[in-house]
Amino acid sequence: MAIVAVSVLATTAKGDVVPFSGAEVAKNIAVFRLEDEGVRLELEIYPEDLPIFQRALSSELVASPLSTPASLLQSPDQDKNVFFVAHADGRALRFHFLSMERRKRIDRASPFAGMKDPISGAVVPGPPDNPDVFYLEAFFSFEGARPETLIIRPIYAADGSPVASTGFMVFDRAVPVTRFRFLKNDTQLRINWPDPWYTAFSNPNLNRAAQSGTSSFLYVAPRELRHEVLIRVRELAPWIGENLATGASLDPVRQSQLLAAALKEFTVHNPVRISGEFVAPASVRGSFLTIGERGYQVVEGSPMLIADTTFVGVILSYPVPDLPATASISWDMFDENIQKVPVTLTDSAGPFYNWASPDDPEVIWTNHLKRYENPNVAPIQAAGVVFVPFWALLFFVLAAGAGVIAASSVQKSVRFGFAALALGCVVAGMAMSGKNKVPFVTQISGQTEDQFAAAVFSQLLLNIYVAGLEMRPDGRKEALGPIVFDASQADVAAELETSLTIQVPGGGRAQITDVTDVAIVEGDMNRHGAFEGVAQWRVDARAGHWGHDHRRWVDYRARVEFRPDRGNWILSAITVLEARSPDV
Repeated sequence: MAIVAVSVLATTAKGDVVPFSGAEVAKNIAVFRLEDEGVRLELEIYPEDLPIFQRALSSELVASPLSTPASLLQSPDQDKNVFFVAHADGRALRFHFLSMERRKRIDRASPFAGMKDPISGAVVPGPPDNPDVFYLEAFFSFEGARPETLIIRPIYAADGSPVASTGFMVFDRAVPVTRFRFLKNDTQLRINWPDPWYTAFSNPNLNRAAQSGTSSFLYVAPRELRHEVLIRVRELAPWIGENLATGASLDPVRQSQLLAAALKEFTVHNPVRISGEFVAPASVRGSFLTIGERGYQVVEGSPMLIADTTFVGVILSYPVPDLPATASISWDMFDENIQKVPVTLTDSAGPFYNWASPDDPEVIWTNHLKRYENPNVAPIQAAGVVFVPFWALLFFVLAAGAGVIAASSVQKSVRFGFAALALGCVVAGMAMSGKNKVPFVTQISGQTEDQFAAAVFSQLLLNIYVAGLEMRPDGRKEALGPIVFDASQADVAAELETSLTIQVPGGGRAQITDVTDVAIVEGDMNRHGAFEGVAQWRVDARAGHWGHDHRRWVDYRARVEFRPDRGNWILSAITVLEARSPDV
């Protein structure tokens, strides 16, 4: 079965790439969810640690760890409430159990668990071997008085150290306050009731990485500059005449209206200058994203969304023939909610971080790249092939024929006529100005025929992907000119546009940074260098998008045809048969 479209995020959640601390696969997992009336605790207890939690929560659990007695649900021993949630003065919140059962652990592990991190060299942590947990759900009540501050605490041993390895995460009305961390000591949580986005721990190391509701990103890449923005819909609302309250729901119709208004607004705001000149974006597109346990996720389909956790991601594209000397963003969307906007500038040496503020609204990228070379498609010389002019071949054939005739007993008049014909053919061949030449493969430098064909196709592929950098379809077709036969350019351009392009969330394109493992699966190259068969290869695809770097390897199989022509290798056809990620 042919797969003709590949997502750069085909093997993981479609959005943010979240660093894994190991807390998300701790033996015990505690997820706290702040609600208007209290705190809901979802606790996964590792079987070996059950006695620790039984002693801390209630003696009732000791007698029946696999069930939830009615007495336990109705009137737990409140003197035992020394675990997890307390007021700022240390008073434990009253709680009651909702359920307890044995189940399988929720899979939160990195897809690369057990593998070595290429940056740190550390092994990416995986979950415990035993997938079973005791799942407990409890509710800590505010008893009608919503606090401004809470204390989240672990179970302590006599020496003051935590006795159970516990990874925890906190949500305030669906907004993630943290990413997974280890619960090691008392931590103070300050609650913002008007807007849960601003709820935070007093220890900044515990808070989620994304603190700003509005962020700006400038990507400088071959053929394109992109200004990308992430803005929470509650911060966008005043700019598009909307008023969204805490917990407001967004149905599909409302979502469509918000996105259309956002794209219109960003078309005229935050102007971009390239080499000192203001330019209009060639395209403006956008998507909804939500932020949750695994960071930002691009919304697919039309689910109901919550304003508190929903973002609009905007992408403004500015095609460029080469990297400019400078590029800048002049941020002008400031109000009481948007006072300081983090701006990330990314090129091949970046990223670089800056801020836009009302006092200093312009952020400038300057081209300091010393070794950058603008990628261009170039003819591929047909090394290992000689091109014999057609008239020379014809002369050789006719001369050989003439020699045979001269040595025979054919009549003189016939020999004279044949010689005249040969001379005429030679003159006619020379009149073609040498344009028509016949290629012959003379050597393959110690390679097998398949290795020689693979080496040729590898060079063609690299140039095809350079052509794929062009932003306009007609520009891609034109870029293919030096390496594709004229009659085949439309078909090859279409295949490049669809099957060979790797999409990222939001509709962007990944850049192919490397092509490896090129091999011939089947097919033959004849003595004139013409090849028709099936090839396979792997690409390293990378994309910077809304502040996150995505990387994937994709394996391809395709039917290809190429041959030498006028001194160069030229592609005549490519049809992708399969494209898949080796991570699957």
